[in-house]
Amino acid sequence: MNGAWRARVDGPKGTLGAGFLVTPDLVLTCAHVVKDVPELSVSFPQAGRSDLLGLRATVHMTGPWRRQGDPGDVAVLRLARAVDIRPARLVTRTGPRDGYVAHGFPRRDDPVGVPLELVLSSTDRFGEWQHVRSATAHAEIPDKGFSGAAVYGDETGDVIGMFTDHAIDRTRLTGRMLPMWSVRRHWEELDDVLDLPWLPQAERRELRGIVAAARSGTDLRELVLRVFPGSGAHPDFRSVWDAIRHVAEHLSGDDRLRRFLYELVRTLTPASARSELRQWIREHLDTAEILRAQSELAESLENLGRFDEAREKCEEVLRRYEGSETAYGAEYLLLLHRFAMVLARLGDYPQALSLTRRTLDYFREHGDDRVRLRVATDRARVLHDAGELRAAQGLTEEALERWTPAADPLDVLAARTVHMSARNKLGHFLETRKEAAKVVEGYRAIGHDQHPGCLEAMMVQATALIILDYPAHETNKNAARAIELMEHVHRVRKDALGRDNPHTLAAAAMHGRTLIWAKRRSAGLSILQEAAAGLERQLGAAHPVLLEARHWYAQGLLSDNQFGNAAAVFSEVLDGRRRILGDDHIDTLVTQCRLATSTAAKGGVSMFRAVPIASGALKKAFKGGYQHRFDLVGDGVAALLNTTVFAPILQLFSIVEPRANPPTWPEEN
Repeated sequence: MNGAWRARVDGPKGTLGAGFLVTPDLVLTCAHVVKDVPELSVSFPQAGRSDLLGLRATVHMTGPWRRQGDPGDVAVLRLARAVDIRPARLVTRTGPRDGYVAHGFPRRDDPVGVPLELVLSSTDRFGEWQHVRSATAHAEIPDKGFSGAAVYGDETGDVIGMFTDHAIDRTRLTGRMLPMWSVRRHWEELDDVLDLPWLPQAERRELRGIVAAARSGTDLRELVLRVFPGSGAHPDFRSVWDAIRHVAEHLSGDDRLRRFLYELVRTLTPASARSELRQWIREHLDTAEILRAQSELAESLENLGRFDEAREKCEEVLRRYEGSETAYGAEYLLLLHRFAMVLARLGDYPQALSLTRRTLDYFREHGDDRVRLRVATDRARVLHDAGELRAAQGLTEEALERWTPAADPLDVLAARTVHMSARNKLGHFLETRKEAAKVVEGYRAIGHDQHPGCLEAMMVQATALIILDYPAHETNKNAARAIELMEHVHRVRKDALGRDNPHTLAAAAMHGRTLIWAKRRSAGLSILQEAAAGLERQLGAAHPVLLEARHWYAQGLLSDNQFGNAAAVFSEVLDGRRRILGDDHIDTLVTQCRLATSTAAKGGVSMFRAVPIASGALKKAFKGGYQHRFDLVGDGVAALLNTTVFAPILQLFSIVEPRANPPTWPEEN
């Protein structure tokens, strides 16, 4: 523990007692230590620095103490200059009864001081004090010189109170401590530096400053009882601030502070205090509602494809309410979570992964099952897009198993969509076809066939339909169904969001992909080229969705035997995906295999250039567990085989086509 904050208080005739630093320029000690002392100085002997010895100090405030036995034995000293020492960490609740220390100066000839081991005689307060006793009779005992010393945990360093006096009978080895809860009643300014859960520190400091000089025209205890009838007995309040913090810390109800301040503000004098408090309420008290509203706004902007605007809104509100997590945990974390999802939409997967891990950890402990399922699904979506497919699959399986009974059916369907999309990317294409059809039917059954989640499920279904020529006799049927699905998705998004919306353009790109697969290459290439141009305008040249569209545009060129052009585009896409997604991402590996195929198809020396491209992709694919991706593995193997003496035979049998023909197996029931 760094105890440089422990202080010695001196007067003209030597050491007076102890103290401890609570802010860079304020030291807390006992009123009786500095009473009638004309000149004061403070030293920090544990800092080990000569420039922190003998600092001039003046009395900033004292409590009501006048003689021994009086309450309020509190004094605050202001240093002539602030010091670069970390202040003591103050806590308002005591922990165990033993393991405490006070650092005092019982001998005038010892400038460093000595530790006094203490035990709480009881965790209860007697008056405003707690009684303490020496942990052992064979070491230091409570004595003069310990007055004003912090009583702190020997292991944690947390200060729970201040030693004030000792028993007159030296054989009793006992003394009294003023706990921090009691200190703050005499010195309300102390609340500005405490870590209290009911308001962020900056907002709490501003509120206390507003009411510091205010008075209520109504008895404060009666006002509390009027606002909270049946809430039990309440103490006499020393000030308006005392009543406010009592309500915040001892009464229940999330809206307790709002309810009380709404009534209190009508009774305050002077008028300026009423005006300032009303303004404070407008700006701060409805923080939870503001955070909820901003989270909903950001989600709406995200759904509308206005990602940059959503990010700016989130950043603005998060900056404004920085530090609100303690007081408004759920609301603040939900906005932070929405910010993470917007970042994911913009392709910033590392930060999105970090933030969604934080929000999911929070809601595992504090949220209800409905919120847990939504947050887990969102994090799984980020994992999916970042290429951590098995993690996405595992998280959605856990979420669907644990949190579906109380969840909204739409949220359950969304989780199933992310799960099947991850399974699809891992190569479980037939399973995905069936599951996607069930999910789409689930949306339709509850009247949400145009819901964004249903449209997303349709896109996954279309992908599963076209990624393999299986079964072979249903190829044309699958192609027609995929085109039908994507025409529907594109039309709905265009009508709802507009032609140039990123969501619409992504659907257009997928539509173009299905047309190319159905050998309608000219139409598919035209749609993909237009969609890619729009995505670049909306999202920038390095966005994952744009790279997806460019990838499938290159696929269309490859299918049209434009091998050189296809290889050039695949190479650009590969560079972008490596930079944004990483070398081992499944989408990066698919592009790498397609590049190998198009390079080999050019013939000549290019056939041999394809070997390291294909072998590198295959190695990473098997290492990453993508051996079920017959499209990826097939392309890589085909590119390698195309470089052998069997190339003419392989070309004759179309093995160098961009889609591999997987082995046939019976259709599952």
